Amino acid sequence: MSFIEILGYIASIIVFISLMMKSLVKLRLINAAGSLLFVIFALTTASFPTAVLNIGIVVIDIYYFLKMVRVQDNFEIMYVEKDNPLVNRFYNKNRKEIETLFGTKAFAQSEKAAFFFRNDDTAGLLAYSSAEFENQKTAEIFIDFVVPKYRDLAVGRQFFVKDLSFWKNQGYECLITKVPDKIHVPYIRRLGFVHEHNSGIWTKRI
Repeated sequence: MSFIEILGYIASIIVFISLMMKSLVKLRLINAAGSLLFVIFALTTASFPTAVLNIGIVVIDIYYFLKMVRVQDNFEIMYVEKDNPLVNRFYNKNRKEIETLFGTKAFAQSEKAAFFFRNDDTAGLLAYSSAEFENQKTAEIFIDFVVPKYRDLAVGRQFFVKDLSFWKNQGYECLITKVPDKIHVPYIRRLGFVHEHNSGIWTKRI
């Protein structure tokens, strides 16, 4: 198999992977990279219509990527009663994924709930309870769920890193969470949570 054939297969795989991205930003970037490789492949094999098509795809991907990163997102978090019908509707709609990530008992164990909003869209659900940890008033987070459309870390970074007023206004000094599913670990680590040794607890001092 020649190098050019290998390049064509690599380009195909990258484009295929891009279509599985839940984040539109990642989709545009990865798709553009795959299409750029296709341009090289097409020019090398004298397949000029394929080259023109993929040049167009690269231009479109870059255009929409720049458009997305230039938009100033608006974030909000709103406390709601846990038994609010909208909370139940959202939970039931996303039950399978929420319970996979946080366990089947997480919602029942929580006392409070809040909705994440991004650009006026409902971006996710937060469920937590008040607790004590190392003599600090603590919020124990049972559910921190963001819908796939907005799963690019921006919502989490906004309310766990950039703006902690939601927590501080309630008097919390510390956040803790337990992670039933390992897939959630990289996310909370990037938000500044630290794993307490010899326990399943992750903490973040605020």
